[in-house]
Amino acid sequence: MAASDSSDSGSLHEDQNDVVMETEDHNEDDQGSDVDMDEDDVNVVEDKVDTVGNGFKDPTAVTFLLKNEDHTVGNTLRHLINKNPQVDFCGYSIPHPSEHKLHIRIQTSDKTTAVDAFRKGMEDLTDMCTHIKDAFDAELAKKEYVEFEELA
Repeated sequence: MAASDSSDSGSLHEDQNDVVMETEDHNEDDQGSDVDMDEDDVNVVEDKVDTVGNGFKDPTAVTFLLKNEDHTVGNTLRHLINKNPQVDFCGYSIPHPSEHKLHIRIQTSDKTTAVDAFRKGMEDLTDMCTHIKDAFDAELAKKEYVEFEELA
């Protein structure tokens, strides 16, 4: 995979083949609906992930920069990536609290690359979120809950 220099900083690189998926924002009318999301509801954001430092000189050790993410995604993704037996190290940091950036460092064995480990971690995270949503929707469909009248 080819990396190109970002125009913002000489230390940032962008992998044009890597994209991160996030769900589209729904308007207020969609918030109460029980309609399941499908592949048409996925928005691909191409500039969500960059690499920091030397980019892909060593494909087994890469630091990724995720824009507009916080500890929730960082710690979950770190945990899922560390479960991969080919990953030697995975850690994350928030460089500065006022900047909405997350650095995630992945070092792998020679049997895989950091990009592949990152991609697998993102797929595992997506699968986990889908499972949680499906389980929540199944329990909600049972209607075994108490509805309270809102006081205005």
